[in-house]
Amino acid sequence: MLLMVARGSLGPAQRKRLRFKHWMHRIWFLGKCGAVLALGAALVWSGYTVFELVRDSGYLRVRNLHITGHNDLSRNDILYLLAIPDKVSLLQLDLTRMGARLKRHPQVQTVMLHRRFPDTLQVMIQERIPRMVVVSGTQRMVVDREGVVIRPVKPTEDQALTHLLLRRKPALAPGMHLRQTEVRRALELLQAYEESELADTLRVVSLTVQDSGASRWTIDPYPFTLQVGEGRVDEQLKRLPPVLQYLQHRDLAVRQVDVSYRKRVVVIPET
Repeated sequence: MLLMVARGSLGPAQRKRLRFKHWMHRIWFLGKCGAVLALGAALVWSGYTVFELVRDSGYLRVRNLHITGHNDLSRNDILYLLAIPDKVSLLQLDLTRMGARLKRHPQVQTVMLHRRFPDTLQVMIQERIPRMVVVSGTQRMVVDREGVVIRPVKPTEDQALTHLLLRRKPALAPGMHLRQTEVRRALELLQAYEESELADTLRVVSLTVQDSGASRWTIDPYPFTLQVGEGRVDEQLKRLPPVLQYLQHRDLAVRQVDVSYRKRVVVIPET
């Protein structure tokens, strides 16, 4: 109320001066905002210009490539998948796209790429480890612990791998993830076998898995087949060493040993 009375008591000249000061404050504020924006734009433009000059300079050009972790993949295969252009700088590399392209290779499980300034690209690869051979018809393909098909069998390198004989015969190709029940079960069986004391005395040459989860093993150096049930594999395998000692002591020729029963082991003679 007092302010309204005071304004009403001002003369025309005083009101004009107040309006002038009010507009000057606005103009000054807008001028400061414009100056700040102009300065920011100048800094951004300068930074971008410096970045472009540094990126395109020969100082950051890729001259060294350090690759670690590869065994089956050759250096030339990795270079082909990376597809690094000539005279490119480290800042121009799209590491995400390069890593994704390299990881699509069936033999590659993980990839990490790092820039090491001023001129080095470091590539760290973890390859898939062969775990088992899956036989489907005439195809023999190596898979890893996850059931991913890595490559065809190499006779000189994969002799010690267990062969899983698929009852159904789908077409297999590198990069496929085999999610069939018998493949998953076979990987579980091999894991249980490797954790048992039998891993030091015998080798699983091949196996087949039934729909129930029961399996039949061919083992080396014994001529008989081993029948394993669908229950806990570790408990069943514990029953086998005493049987093997008994057979060796008696020099008995048997055709099959069945450890799938809970309280007994069934031995089928050769004749």
